[in-house]
Amino acid sequence: MTNGLTKPPEPKWLMYLISFLVPLVGIILGIIYLTKPEEENKHFGKRCLMWAIIAIALFIVLWIIYAVVFFSWFATNAPVTY
Repeated sequence: MTNGLTKPPEPKWLMYLISFLVPLVGIILGIIYLTKPEEENKHFGKRCLMWAIIAIALFIVLWIIYAVVFFSWFATNAPVTY
């Protein structure tokens, strides 16, 4: 039997990578591990949330860059009508 204490999954770097590549999974993992009482679990949960938020922010920034480049290219290559 266990004493109720749990440890974060190993290898942690794999969970961080999954949190970055699939942010929804990272958010869910982060919330689950933040609610556990052990300090090591809270640290792991914060890291998963951090990587998920970084991935979402990077996605938003890249889409903004894409939109600016696409629409500026479209505006400069639009046919001129008189």
